[in-house]
Amino acid sequence: MGPCCSIMKRWDTGDPHRQVLTHDQCKFYARNGYLILPDALAVDQVSALLDEAHRLIADISKSGEGYPQYDASGGELAAPSPVGRVLARYETANGTAFEPTDAPIARLGCSIHQNLPAFLTITHSAFHRSIAKALDCAVPLVTQSQLITKPARVGSRINPHQDGCSSFTDPPSALTFWYALEDASINNGCLLVAPGSHLTEPLRQRLAKSPQDGRPEFIQLRKPAWAKSAVDSGFEPHHAREYEYVPLEVTRGTLILCHGNLMHASGANRSERGRVAYVFTIIDGRFNCPDDAYLRPTTGGFLKL
Repeated sequence: MGPCCSIMKRWDTGDPHRQVLTHDQCKFYARNGYLILPDALAVDQVSALLDEAHRLIADISKSGEGYPQYDASGGELAAPSPVGRVLARYETANGTAFEPTDAPIARLGCSIHQNLPAFLTITHSAFHRSIAKALDCAVPLVTQSQLITKPARVGSRINPHQDGCSSFTDPPSALTFWYALEDASINNGCLLVAPGSHLTEPLRQRLAKSPQDGRPEFIQLRKPAWAKSAVDSGFEPHHAREYEYVPLEVTRGTLILCHGNLMHASGANRSERGRVAYVFTIIDGRFNCPDDAYLRPTTGGFLKL
C-alpha cells in the first residue's frame, strides 16, 4: 500500500481538518495544472470498483435488454438528460456506429457516483474534500462522474479539451479527479496533458442545454474565462496556440488531478489491454454556474463532495 492510500484511509476515519497535499505538491499543481498521486487507491479498492464497472458494462452490453435506447444523432424529439443517470456511449468504426448488439461501450456517465454504491463511497470522502480545500475549492460540488472504458483495440482517441467548458463557473473553478482503474500507457491511451496550459489558455465556450430539445450545445463566451491563478500571475491574454502534450503513464490506483482550464487529451487504444478510468469533476459552489448549464440538475442542485 502506497503512502497516498494510507493517507486516504486515515482521512476517512480521522481529523478532517488535516492537510493531505504538501506545499510542494500544491506549487506543482499551480504551475503545471495537474498533479499525480500514485497509490491513491488500495489494490482491493481498485478491484472492487473495476468489478462493479465490468458488471454494469456486461449487463448493458447484453443487447441493451431492459434499458431504454436513444438516438443521440438528433432523431429523438428530446434528448435524455445525463443528470442523475448512467448513459452509455458506444465506440464507432470508421465514423459509423456499430450495431447496438456489437458495439463496445466507450464511456458511461454522467452520474456514476449516484448509481453505483462503491463509487459513491469512494467519491464522497474526506480525502477528496481535503484535496479540494488545499486547491482552494472551498465549497466542492460534484458536477459529473464517468467511467471511460477505452476498450482494447478499438478505444477511440479523445481530442484536446478543457473540462471547465462542461463544468463551467464564472470565474472558472473546475477540478477533475482522474483515477486509473487499470494501468495506463501510451499503447492503451493514457492521458496526455499540456503542462501550464491552464495559465495560457482561457475557457472560450461552455456547455449548455438547448432550449429546443435539451441536447448539449457549446456556447461561445462573450469574454474568455481565465483561471484565477493566471490572473494573479499577470499572464497576458493571447490567441489560441498549439501545445506540446506529455503522456502520463501511470499504474492502477493512481489519481491524477487536472485543473479545469488544463488542455488535455488521450490517445487511441490499439493494444490488447483495456484502460478503464473513473473520472469525476467538482466546481466551487461560491461561484456562479449558469441556469442553462447542461449538467446542472433541474432540482436539488449538485451534490456536495
